[in-house]
Amino acid sequence: MPNEPHKFLQNYFMGGEDSKSALANRVDALCSYNNINSPFARRIVGDLDALLNEHNGLLKLFKSHMHKLQSDNHAIVINPDKTSAGEHIRRFNAPVVDDVAGIMVGDRTATREIVIRRRNNNIEFIADTHRSYDALQYPIMFWKGQDGYCINIKQRDPVTGDETNKNISSKAYYAYRMMIRRGQDNVVLRCREICQQFMVDMYVKIESERLRYLRYNQQKLRSPRHMQKYSQDALTYVREYGRPCLFITFTCNPKWLEITSLLLPGQNAIHRHDIPARVFKQKLKSLMSFITKLHVFGPTRCWVYSVEWQKRGLPHAHILVWLIDKIRPEEIDSIISAEIPDMSTDTLLFDIVTTNMIHGPCGNLNSSSPCMANGKCTKSFPIEFSNDTITNVDGYPIYRRRNTDNGGQSFTKNIKNVDIDIDNHWVVPYSPLLSKTFNAHINVEFCNSVKSIKYICKYVNKGSDMAVFHIENTNVNAPPVNNNNEITLYQIGRYISSNEARVFFTTDTAIDRAINPPKTTLTKFFELCNRVDAFGTFARTLLYSEVPHYFEWAQTKKWAPRKQGTPIDACPGLFKSNPLGRVFTVNPRQTECFYLRLLLVNVTGPLSFQDIHKVNGQQYPTYKDTCLAPGLLEDDNQWDCMLPEAALNCTSIQIRLLFAIVLTTCFPARAEILWNNHKNTMTDDILHRHRTRWNDLTIIFSDAMYNEALIAIEDLCIAIANLPLSHFV
Repeated sequence: MPNEPHKFLQNYFMGGEDSKSALANRVDALCSYNNINSPFARRIVGDLDALLNEHNGLLKLFKSHMHKLQSDNHAIVINPDKTSAGEHIRRFNAPVVDDVAGIMVGDRTATREIVIRRRNNNIEFIADTHRSYDALQYPIMFWKGQDGYCINIKQRDPVTGDETNKNISSKAYYAYRMMIRRGQDNVVLRCREICQQFMVDMYVKIESERLRYLRYNQQKLRSPRHMQKYSQDALTYVREYGRPCLFITFTCNPKWLEITSLLLPGQNAIHRHDIPARVFKQKLKSLMSFITKLHVFGPTRCWVYSVEWQKRGLPHAHILVWLIDKIRPEEIDSIISAEIPDMSTDTLLFDIVTTNMIHGPCGNLNSSSPCMANGKCTKSFPIEFSNDTITNVDGYPIYRRRNTDNGGQSFTKNIKNVDIDIDNHWVVPYSPLLSKTFNAHINVEFCNSVKSIKYICKYVNKGSDMAVFHIENTNVNAPPVNNNNEITLYQIGRYISSNEARVFFTTDTAIDRAINPPKTTLTKFFELCNRVDAFGTFARTLLYSEVPHYFEWAQTKKWAPRKQGTPIDACPGLFKSNPLGRVFTVNPRQTECFYLRLLLVNVTGPLSFQDIHKVNGQQYPTYKDTCLAPGLLEDDNQWDCMLPEAALNCTSIQIRLLFAIVLTTCFPARAEILWNNHKNTMTDDILHRHRTRWNDLTIIFSDAMYNEALIAIEDLCIAIANLPLSHFV
């Protein structure tokens, strides 16, 4: 504002840089804002100012336009108690560590800009993809005004040094800038909190670039399914092999020697999130090899995992493991422990467990613990003692936790200058073998007894962090704000921590299809069935979902016979293996797609889309007519088969919607019997909510829960067809 002191980055772009008064103003503003009063500190600020004015070419071109804008003091406040309907509540947890993070709000494809003013008073907007953006945003890092990323940087051949026709992506450019190189000092990695801000800023730039690409190529690209796709993959394993055996959570340990040895003097892990992310990726790779190749828990059939941050500053992985030989209840104690080790017999394990595997403590001992909500621990700690491991009918086992009178161990922990006796009440279940090998927080749970396994599969793939937030004016003299409009008061955004900005683990997750879409597996299945050799004859006996057992999807975008597995006598040279196939669930509102899917899961060896329309040599005009011909739609059997399949892939909310659509559009003959057969799957989210709210896994289905589900279904029926439930009984 006029006649007011400049603040923040304005101090580097004020007019009259050659005058002593301007220099004094910059030094005074910076020092007063940061409460710096010592002459030595003021001299440092003055030296920095002189350095920038002498060497930064951008200062000679621009001066500040920010003082023309109103500048108030505001703070962003995250509201963890506010969540978006239908979203996983854990995605909206409040941060539990002090860290630098970014929140992407609204249209993520919009360009972020810096407003500057040239010396001739012309205003310019510098987009985040402009080569000068980095130097303008981070003048201390790039004190010479060096060029940063722009979209026209060409790749070079690493051998000849010649330019290629390919451009460098922002992801590749900033990965290069963040790399540690022998004999070269990387200034960016020495800037601590500014380095974290730089990483988050550039990661948001990378995400925006991906999203802009999708936006401008919408007519050429299909919709990506991302985490929903991965959840359905995991649930396909459940459908084929049953519930997984182990649910493992592996968290990065910032005290690993591989991390601390790479830190520069004066740094700790929170200043160099690039190092923990890289080390964790290698550790995770080793852990998966430990489980899947060395078979420490026995031969593995399949597995799935995801990596997330959840506002805790350190990456962690959620892993589901299916074993060929299921773990028997009497074997649980030999694999999983929920007790403090005996220090006299295993000092190393004792140190690791007491450092990494103790929850809280919380409750009366520490009411401010992040796990506390409404006066209770959301993780159900402290957990009662038990002399034996007891497997639940539904839920995780009650692991053996002996008290000190029955052979249990304890130790003393100092919390807020108070010595607290910690016993087996507070131990997070762990595997002694994994804990000793990796020296980290590794929570291992036996989950084969969990009935609602889809909640675990969906938890593993719940998606990126989110935050509901509002902006508060921290100026006590500011006029009051109208808080009546909750739409504008609270906004939802994606929360990106500086650790998450370090590693992007998958290569093509942002684009589900390329500009020239690949041949689909279905059309190539038609081609396979049209072959005149033995492979084609055998393929015509298969359902679409059975193909991956016998053929693999090759890089040539066609089905190739498998070379390993169990030989097929009916087709020499063909082998059967373990890979699974699935057909995406389809909403009955998409009528033709729904009936096409119904045909694909019932008809073997179709030769083409036209061939699917044939029944006993007769061609039918629509897929629905084709389904009617062989009797696939004659009775309620299809719905009895469809609803259990949907229960594996869909939430209860989606199943209730599906049931309402079936009622209002297909008019099943025995709607009440359908409800009684599948009411548990349509109500288990309500049961799950009650168990979570009261921290009680013994709660079972009740008539009140069923009534709540029926009310929700009736609301849907009224919304779809203006018909109450009584109309279908």
